[in-house]
Amino acid sequence: MRTGHFTDTAARDRFRALYDDAVAGLGPTSSRDITTTHGVVRVLTCDGPPGIPFVLLPGAGSPGVGWAPNVPALRRLATVHLVDPLGGPGASTQDVPVRSVGDQVRWLRGVLDALGPCHLVGTSMGGRLAFEVARRSPAGIRTLTLLDPALTFTRIPAGTVAASLGALPGAPSWLRRRFVARVGGDADVVDDPVARLIEAGLSGYASAVPHPSLPSVRDVAAVEVRTLVLLGGRSTMLDPVRARERAALLPRGTVEVWPDAGHALPGEFPERVAERLWSLVAAS
Repeated sequence: MRTGHFTDTAARDRFRALYDDAVAGLGPTSSRDITTTHGVVRVLTCDGPPGIPFVLLPGAGSPGVGWAPNVPALRRLATVHLVDPLGGPGASTQDVPVRSVGDQVRWLRGVLDALGPCHLVGTSMGGRLAFEVARRSPAGIRTLTLLDPALTFTRIPAGTVAASLGALPGAPSWLRRRFVARVGGDADVVDDPVARLIEAGLSGYASAVPHPSLPSVRDVAAVEVRTLVLLGGRSTMLDPVRARERAALLPRGTVEVWPDAGHALPGEFPERVAERLWSLVAAS
């Protein structure tokens, strides 16, 4: 299996320019490169009040700065670390192929060990990875929050699987933008800097990450970390009714369906998400 890479120099340069613009929009931010088993992982840090920080994992095809809409509300509560996952577009450098979910857990474990205790938050496929590291290697994870996690409690709907052809490098721009709109809450790719960045990553970066299987009932019941699951009632990545039923098996879980939210729940309701995260932290 190969490593993730930009399709050409022009694609890399376009993405990096958009990435730098998006990072500049975060406000005061520092960066850190953490060496792991499979490459060097870039972590952006937005300082906040003292306390255990949040570590945020983005969805597939997005770097950590994709969490930009959530940073202002969260950094008022605590420091926020934004992770650029290996195998996807961003400022991380993948040196070794990531062949399995176990490999993903290993590199993320290296990041978490370097950052110290945290409140781990993941959205979409980032939620899937957050779930897996909390199940297999929970050391230091004080709480876990899964925001409309993909392929975690239900399979991805067939319509979204078909639309994901637009996420492949070389796909027609109209198909790619249709996919971004489907999963991103109809974000305007022209006017939204994060949507532009994600579109540039989809069009110019060949990702190299494994496709995980759906966790079993036993897997869900094995997560011992206190967990908050927020599901979008209008999600295009899961069946909210079935997902709620499966997530209810979490031993220390709280599960909510937000009827007015789509898959882009974090960006649609950043203040509300921050309030729920803080309630979880306070209860822990």
